[in-house]
Amino acid sequence: MKRSNRLLILLGVFLAVAGGLGTVILISGSNNNGTNKGGASASPTPTPEPLTTVVIAKQDIKLGDKITAVMVDTKQMTISAQEALGSDTFSDPSLVVNKVAGGNIAKGQVLLASRDFLPPGTVPDGQDIANLVGTGMRAVVVETDQVNGVGTLLVPGDRVDVIVSVYMDQLELTGADSNKVTITLPGGKHVTTKTVIQNRKVLITLLAPLEATGNAAPAPATSGAPVAGPTQPLVQNTGRHMLIVLEVKPDEAEILRWAQREEKTDPQNYIDLSLALRSDKDNELPDAITPGITFKMLVDKYGVLPLDPRGILPPDLAKGISW
Repeated sequence: MKRSNRLLILLGVFLAVAGGLGTVILISGSNNNGTNKGGASASPTPTPEPLTTVVIAKQDIKLGDKITAVMVDTKQMTISAQEALGSDTFSDPSLVVNKVAGGNIAKGQVLLASRDFLPPGTVPDGQDIANLVGTGMRAVVVETDQVNGVGTLLVPGDRVDVIVSVYMDQLELTGADSNKVTITLPGGKHVTTKTVIQNRKVLITLLAPLEATGNAAPAPATSGAPVAGPTQPLVQNTGRHMLIVLEVKPDEAEILRWAQREEKTDPQNYIDLSLALRSDKDNELPDAITPGITFKMLVDKYGVLPLDPRGILPPDLAKGISW
């Protein structure tokens, strides 16, 4: 036999043996990954926990800031971590855009409806709000009602102007007729009104509980189709009061305290003070220049007709009065 033929035969035997050994190795590996006869099964790979989407702050957000799309982002977290935060997270940034921050929100913080967007009239008891007050500013409480406080619809982050009305005694007219009988014409009260503080931020609002009224939603029927009720309380004209924590300058705090004197005996003993809600688009505008208003200005500028005392005075006194 030729030498070349013997080499080919040896090469074929070598390849056959190598193929057999490879088959044995593959079968052995397969058995090790599965269940071997008389052996234990391998530990299964744990299934990853499902993820969910939450909305986070993309930057630091201050109290009173209106949320825009550039301020927020989303991130993925496990469902168990999301549930630990509570049930009021947000899954889509559009759900928080145009909301007003009810407190300072740090960059990267997950947004929560109950913590970061306080509904009107609510604040956790004992909450520290000192960090909400700007440098050089002061926080003061103003009491108002639905007439003087924009219907008690103010919420944290709103901007308001403060209007003060001062009641001044008018001059009392005293005279005597031809029979020397004294005649007195009471002067009454004269009101002068002026916007004294502008563009100040509402930090916190505190509402009294809604009073029961005859306009409550009807109770569900005991039979037949149920009667739908409102999903949230409605603001009604019940005359309720609101406490508003305003951020003001130190000298403005003195004005507010003076304007809340309880010198009147009727229910509106704080009528010296009222609030005007500003547009959120005007926050960066300079203060408006207003003239204030008095009765004389109403007569001179707006044509309001004044009372004529000559109609009730004796002729000899009335003739000396020019109006």
